[in-house]
Amino acid sequence: MKTERKPLDYGIGALAVVVVSIGAAAIVYSLGLIPLDIVNILAWIFGPLGAYTVLYSFVGGKDSTYYLVWGAVMVAIGIVSGFYNQVPVFLVFGILIIVLAVIGIIGYWRSRK
Repeated sequence: MKTERKPLDYGIGALAVVVVSIGAAAIVYSLGLIPLDIVNILAWIFGPLGAYTVLYSFVGGKDSTYYLVWGAVMVAIGIVSGFYNQVPVFLVFGILIIVLAVIGIIGYWRSRK
């Protein structure tokens, strides 16, 4: 007897990632492992959510370019907010622009085939 597996919906997985990420941040900050910085909260949310979105773009199958672009943007926001005092914002912005251009070219080539 085979059971059909229902594909994971993006929204359910994204919600789970955000909840786990916020829970991990609460544990880390309550134990005093790192000092609380409000800007770093964005890194706890957007970093894992962006990584999940990028992975979903490869596994999800539909609208892969859409999820890949938004995943790259969220990862960039996570990096900037997590390391804003060590990494220049314009460096991450420049890398993001290059990555988005490459994603756009790949998406264009895939649509022409």
